[in-house]
Amino acid sequence: GQLPSLSSMLVFIFLLGVFAIGAPGVPGGTVVASLGLITGVLNFDQSGVALMLTIFALQDSFGTACNITGDGAIALMLTGLYRDREVRPKK
Repeated sequence: GQLPSLSSMLVFIFLLGVFAIGAPGVPGGTVVASLGLITGVLNFDQSGVALMLTIFALQDSFGTACNITGDGAIALMLTGLYRDREVRPKK
């Protein structure tokens, strides 16, 4: 029922960043890996953990859609750069 301290939030943010880098290949892996952080660092109870899981389940598909769209945009940019180099004559 209390707001975590600023130092606890900063530790959580840093550790969550480390966990998020290691868990993108597993669907829902980031939130499952961070459950220990949520309970240990932020001291969430069962209802807080349930709320975090629910919020993650609701927003996860949007993150996946953004990831796929970004990957496609990068692929198009690299394709355009490759075609420009292929068409131009070498000096």
